[in-house]
Amino acid sequence: MHPKNSNNQPVAQDLLTTEVEFCETPISNQGTEMLKVAAGIECRDAVEKARALSSGLGQICKHMHDAVNYGDLVCCDGLETLSFVAEAISALLWSVQKGLPSELAEREQA
Repeated sequence: MHPKNSNNQPVAQDLLTTEVEFCETPISNQGTEMLKVAAGIECRDAVEKARALSSGLGQICKHMHDAVNYGDLVCCDGLETLSFVAEAISALLWSVQKGLPSELAEREQA
């Protein structure tokens, strides 16, 4: 079959994550970070996980907002949880962005 008569779409390679470390507290004096997003995971999976974490983050914020409005106490551990989840979301999205073809091309030109 001649290529111009084909309606088959070219197969695109799935985008993969790149390694991104997060949580600034190192677990050793060698500067190794405690957590990281692994390289080689499909970007769709990373974005889906970021979306789920973002939804949970919104729910926690809403709960804390309501608690404060009703005069309840808000614990510092709750605020630390917000920070951790936000860092995890950011690391996932940075990992996806760094794996995009446009980002890779920019790094090669630099």
